[in-house]
Amino acid sequence: MVSRCMTPSERIFVVGLNHLNSSVSSREKAVVSAGDLPAMLAELKALVPLDEIVVLSTCSRVEVFAACEDPRRGRELVREWFTARAGAEILPALYAREGADALRHLFRVTSGLDSWIIGETEILAQVKKAYQAALAGGFTKRILNRAFQSAIAAGKDVRAQTGIQNGIHSIGGAAAMMAKRIFGDETGGEIVVFGAGQTAETVARHLAAKNFDKIVVANRTLENAKAIADNLGGEAVTLDAGLARLASAEVAVFSASVTDPLLLAADLARRLPSRRKPLFLVDLGMPRNVEPACAKLESVYLYDLDDLKRMIQDSMAGKLAEKDRAEELAALAAHDCRQETDKPPRVVSMEARV
Repeated sequence: MVSRCMTPSERIFVVGLNHLNSSVSSREKAVVSAGDLPAMLAELKALVPLDEIVVLSTCSRVEVFAACEDPRRGRELVREWFTARAGAEILPALYAREGADALRHLFRVTSGLDSWIIGETEILAQVKKAYQAALAGGFTKRILNRAFQSAIAAGKDVRAQTGIQNGIHSIGGAAAMMAKRIFGDETGGEIVVFGAGQTAETVARHLAAKNFDKIVVANRTLENAKAIADNLGGEAVTLDAGLARLASAEVAVFSASVTDPLLLAADLARRLPSRRKPLFLVDLGMPRNVEPACAKLESVYLYDLDDLKRMIQDSMAGKLAEKDRAEELAALAAHDCRQETDKPPRVVSMEARV
């Protein structure tokens, strides 16, 4: 039986999986697209007796933050939702935290301390979007409103007061580093970037400075592709036109919001006979944009998020000196938030209101 003395912060819990203990294929099964998010929030609310809920789904993590009267029961029901969605094989990768531990986790996430790129900037915007979607749908109240607003503010403060975002601080920057490692200083040729979101824009911006002869931005909505390409002196094309450019491009980076792969092995095989050089594919999509079987084709080299993670681990060593200080700041901010959350709501008397 749940104690009536449970504080507001003790009602918070999180269940999820992330890059630390799950593969791309595991996260791909659980991912929630931005378009499906409102319906998914409603589905969870109907299945699980949750008072408040926020779903955070990125290429590196899928997490459900919630608050309810019985967090242990809520946690188990959310675990069941995960397994129904992605299969029992993800159970070993699922983690759950409650109360102060859940709050600390949220603050570490927004501070970029739970990311495989320490101090990454993209996660802060992703958390903000996830919270705003839940807020707009009426899925948050006092507890998670305070938690997420405080965590987002702390994420900005931690980065401002430490050097954890020095060097590579985004997946886009990491992808650009991968291209540099593949080609060295002599790049040249054409690169095609699929997608027009934040990651795609960051990739395109970084690669525009890497001496490629031409940047092509391909997207379902041509105007969105044009907004990125025009700023970089590149060319905007449709998705189909971008796929056609694979016959001549040096590199293709995929970061489009799709539910099914954009590039199938059979389709790519038809385009390869006209090529005279290797093709490098970097798939940053979640769900994946490129069918894994493409890697089996001759002269095709496919890198996904797990490959990218392994390639940049060495570059993270320089940030470790700043990480301890950032951890302290995030923990302190989480502690302050818990104390504020557990304060009784201020009651204003009728006399004071007059």
